[in-house]
Amino acid sequence: MNLKTHHKILLLGVGAIALGLTFAGIQLNGVAHTGAAYKAKVACSEIFLAGRTREAVLTSDFENIDPFLDRMTVVVDDAKRETIAAGPLGLGRAKAVYRDGYGCTLENRKPLAALPTLAPVAPEPWIDATINSEHTVDRTDTTKLNALIEAAFADSAAGNRALLVAVDGKIVAEGYADGFSKTTRLASWSMAKSVTATVLGAAVLQGLVDLSDPAPVPEWQGDAARSKITWNDLLHMQSGLAFDENYGGMRSDVNLMLFHEADAGGYAADKSAIYPPGEHWAYSSGTVNLLARTLRHVLEDTGADYHAFARDAVYAPIGAASVVMEPDASGTSIGSSYVYATARDWARLGELYLRGGAWETKRILPEGWSDDVAVPATASDNQYGAYFWLNRDGVNGGEGGQDKTTRARFVPGLPEDAYFMSGHEGQFVFIIPSKNMVIVRTGITRGTPAVAASAPLITALYDAVDTPVATPE
Repeated sequence: MNLKTHHKILLLGVGAIALGLTFAGIQLNGVAHTGAAYKAKVACSEIFLAGRTREAVLTSDFENIDPFLDRMTVVVDDAKRETIAAGPLGLGRAKAVYRDGYGCTLENRKPLAALPTLAPVAPEPWIDATINSEHTVDRTDTTKLNALIEAAFADSAAGNRALLVAVDGKIVAEGYADGFSKTTRLASWSMAKSVTATVLGAAVLQGLVDLSDPAPVPEWQGDAARSKITWNDLLHMQSGLAFDENYGGMRSDVNLMLFHEADAGGYAADKSAIYPPGEHWAYSSGTVNLLARTLRHVLEDTGADYHAFARDAVYAPIGAASVVMEPDASGTSIGSSYVYATARDWARLGELYLRGGAWETKRILPEGWSDDVAVPATASDNQYGAYFWLNRDGVNGGEGGQDKTTRARFVPGLPEDAYFMSGHEGQFVFIIPSKNMVIVRTGITRGTPAVAASAPLITALYDAVDTPVATPE
């Protein structure tokens, strides 16, 4: 081998190593961005939207998640109302920006879309329902409820942030951890899915959407398989689309969609069909964001004000002044995960379902919608309705995994007619028609399944209220 050839081989080797290191660096930066984006987004929302102190957020909200996340710093800019998070050497840098009326948005891939100014919703005092309201005090053990709530907050390890019980349309007990109050907006995580179902219901009431129609997703036109997917398939998590809902995988579909993409619904629209629609159930945040994006297109095509629609059709009529739906960089609400509201307004949304989708004299949701969302999706093993979880016997409720013999309710102490909004780390709104009752629990539960950890408290709160006596006809 001559010297010239040797040098050529050496240079090629060095080039390959450099290329490999560059690729590895890009990959590492991408992985780091997932963690940085999560930290920037949560910090931004909790500080600028929820109104908590940065000290409280940065010292408590990211504990016991991942050692790598612990090494990421967060810079909070009060003047610009933004947060920037990054790992060592600036790896994974991510920025979240707060905007009035919209909360916080990650700047992913492109500048944030301009958004119109939203007029605020006028708050209302809690309105008593007429059904059985005269019996509320008689059948509610408020002493027991208050004792349960006080004990729940005395247990700091439980991670409770807000607890509220409403019976017959009246708040009968509530409590908050230090640093939280009845005016603090609280994160939804996946409770946002139930809110998205509610906004869709309002669109159905107005004749803007027919659930049996194929969802008009632009990317699916001419696609033999995906063009058959209906609104109803999306609403029941039975679209048949591929989607990896694995939060532990830093490059999984759900993490890429939430923390890397500017258009969350567009990311989901590009996924391939791996099952016929309606035949396979799979929990998918991508499905929800795709539905939210498609609803935006439909509303805008009819000339409706998309950004004001949820406010005007749902929140304003029920007086839920605190609700904020946070968007992605394209301006579409991230319907799977990012809604903030006070505990009272979370309860108010639950109360809307107890009232059959009407508030006072105004109908908000179609007749029967409250019942329909609690009908099990055909392939869900009785566990899931229309973006609401169901308290019916099933494998997930029994934590049986693939063991089909282990079946139970998520909360065994609650009746089968209960259904609930559910979010990461234990955000819950339980709707219990047989007692005309709503229970709200928000907090941070880590290291154990949140619904199992919360079930004893939820059951005890439920037991402190008697079932209403049927009125003779």
